[in-house]
Amino acid sequence: MMQKLIFDLTSLEKTDNLARKIATHLFPGAILLLWGGMGNGKTTFAKSICAGLGILPEIVSSPTYTIVNIYPGNLTVFHVDLYRLTSPEDLDDFDREDLISFEGVSMIEWPEFILSHLSNCPTLNLSFKTITENHRQLTLESKYTDFDILFNTLEQENLSSLKNLKPLGMEVK
Repeated sequence: MMQKLIFDLTSLEKTDNLARKIATHLFPGAILLLWGGMGNGKTTFAKSICAGLGILPEIVSSPTYTIVNIYPGNLTVFHVDLYRLTSPEDLDDFDREDLISFEGVSMIEWPEFILSHLSNCPTLNLSFKTITENHRQLTLESKYTDFDILFNTLEQENLSSLKNLKPLGMEVK
């Protein structure tokens, strides 16, 4: 069953609060797929996820040229950026363990070419859309029951801990 939540992010504070809330519900082997164009907030969100996992956000940077940065924290984070890849074959030089952490959390920006390597892995899709310069829309989606607690918590708490961050829509497919 596909679960979906849509959030209206109108400040860095709301973005940070949501990311940190999500981080508290991550688990070893969780894979976050970060979708969206350049400047849509993927790396900013990744910094806040890392902060929620006990990693200094100052050390988090986009691994566009290194492909993967590894950050030790409460859970080790593999932060992957596949922007420079032009085809799925570009991944042939990597072992799966180079890009995906089974003991920690993996966050993958520009994940189009790695999808075929992730079948049956617990993935959470985070799609970022720019509405205005200071306004983003974030859609969370997953078909994996591993994320049920996250979805249920965000819905049941009515997001009060996120300082009145209102979901634009909640649906279960």
